[in-house]
Amino acid sequence: MKLVFVIGALMVSSVAWGQTVAALPAPCWPSSHIDKVVVHLTDGSTARGSLLCFGTDDLTLVDKEAVHRLRLDDVREVRKAADPVWDGALKGASIGLLMLVFGCPAECVLRTAGAYALVGTVLDAIDTNADTVYRPRAAQRASVGFRVRF
Repeated sequence: MKLVFVIGALMVSSVAWGQTVAALPAPCWPSSHIDKVVVHLTDGSTARGSLLCFGTDDLTLVDKEAVHRLRLDDVREVRKAADPVWDGALKGASIGLLMLVFGCPAECVLRTAGAYALVGTVLDAIDTNADTVYRPRAAQRASVGFRVRF
C-alpha cells in the first residue's frame, strides 16, 4: 500500500513540475510610430529598417531580409531616416500649380511652379526631419572649448 502511495505522489508532483512557467523576457514596448530608422552602432556600422520594439536592454529592428535584435550597449544612436529632397520639390511645385485656378497663362504657371519647387527643395534640404530617437546617456562626446579674455 505504501508503494502505491509513493508512486501516486511522484506522478502528481511530476505533472506539477511539467507546468512550470519559463522566465519571461525583458519587457519590450512596441513602437508603431517610427517606420524608418537608421541605427548607428558602436563598431561604426549602420543598420536601417523599421523599429518594431524598444526594450530596457535591447531593440528589435526589422528590415527587408530579417528581424534583428540589437543590444542597447552596442547602439550609439537611433535616428529617424531623413526625408528625400525630391519630396520638397513636389510639394513646392504643387503649390505653384495653384495658379491654374486663378486663370494664369501657362508661362506664369510654369515659372511659379519652378520657383516654388526650388524653394521646397531648399527648405527640405535644410530641415531633413532626422530626429534622434535614442542616444545612451553614458556616451561621451568629444568637445573643444576656448576662452578669450581681455
